Amino acid sequence: MLRQRVITALVGGGAFLGVLYAGGVWTVVMVGILAAVAFGEWVRMKGVSFSSPPAWAGWAAMEGIFLWSGDGGGLLPTVWPGIPPVSLEAWVWAGVLLFFLFPVFLRNEFTVPDTAYLFFGALYLGLLFRDFVLLRVAFANGWSLCLLVLLSVWATDIAAYFVGSWLKGPKLAPVLSPNKTVSGSVAGVAASMVPGLLMAAMGAAPLPTSRMILLGIVASVAGQLGDLAESALKRAFGVKDAGHLLPGHGGVLDRFDSLLLAGSVAYHLLVLWL
Repeated sequence: MLRQRVITALVGGGAFLGVLYAGGVWTVVMVGILAAVAFGEWVRMKGVSFSSPPAWAGWAAMEGIFLWSGDGGGLLPTVWPGIPPVSLEAWVWAGVLLFFLFPVFLRNEFTVPDTAYLFFGALYLGLLFRDFVLLRVAFANGWSLCLLVLLSVWATDIAAYFVGSWLKGPKLAPVLSPNKTVSGSVAGVAASMVPGLLMAAMGAAPLPTSRMILLGIVASVAGQLGDLAESALKRAFGVKDAGHLLPGHGGVLDRFDSLLLAGSVAYHLLVLWL
């Protein structure tokens, strides 16, 4: 199992880094595809038919929020220059009305909790995948910043797994994820400082060293919280993995649960700093 996880991580991680390095349209399109797959996994966990109107509306809303919300028209001008912007408020207003009225239109075939779950998924995945791409394309040194967040989250995962397995000790959140330990979590936060220090030592730091270290710690904590939040979601639906696309890792949601929240928090923190 560990061998399979390592092979998938090396192959998939290398390809993902290549797309991020390319930036621009390549990053927007590839992450948009990943977001669509992730929403499919979100729909699947609830047991909603992929061909149902609420599922299709959710996909459309999620991709619309991902591509077409935010200052200056969001990410879509990267692919289609000159297109007029649509505010996030407009997407939320239209989504609230549509998903709240679906039970009326479909004669309660889909209940309000069903449609609310789909709309929340569209918002959650649309916004967080969007923020992850903005981390790459919105800053002049976006590649270095994105790499720092990625390496910090990956360092956290690796340190938490091996140190937690070795030291064991008190559980971090036994109800949500019984294998995670406090020792592993602390080791993960400590390890998240290493990428920033290495980048600074190599002269590749896009920020002062102290902020590089702080950004790594923030990414580590946010990533661990994102992981636990998805664990709570999977437990609510009684599933072990959200999908099966990535051998040894589950689905896109399983692999990106940490990166999504870490990337979003890092992006908004950098907006304040820069």
